[in-house]
Amino acid sequence: MVRYFYAWTPLVVVGTVVLLALPWLGLIALLIFSLAAFAALAALACAVIAAPYFLVRSIGRHWQQQSVARRPSAALSLAERERL
Repeated sequence: MVRYFYAWTPLVVVGTVVLLALPWLGLIALLIFSLAAFAALAALACAVIAAPYFLVRSIGRHWQQQSVARRPSAALSLAERERL
């Protein structure tokens, strides 16, 4: 049974080489490569645009949290607020 599968090996190898040598497969490979390059370029552009946006948002949130921490809390009683 194993010898049967070994008998098909040359046919599989030659068939694979012939299929990979066809010109239209080269065009398909070029298309896949160009789509992957376009996707990588789009991801890079998104990262370049999103990074400063998220940085500014985080700085704004940090400043807002600091200003809220300095204000007296709404839960404080009127007497405690007058002491501050």
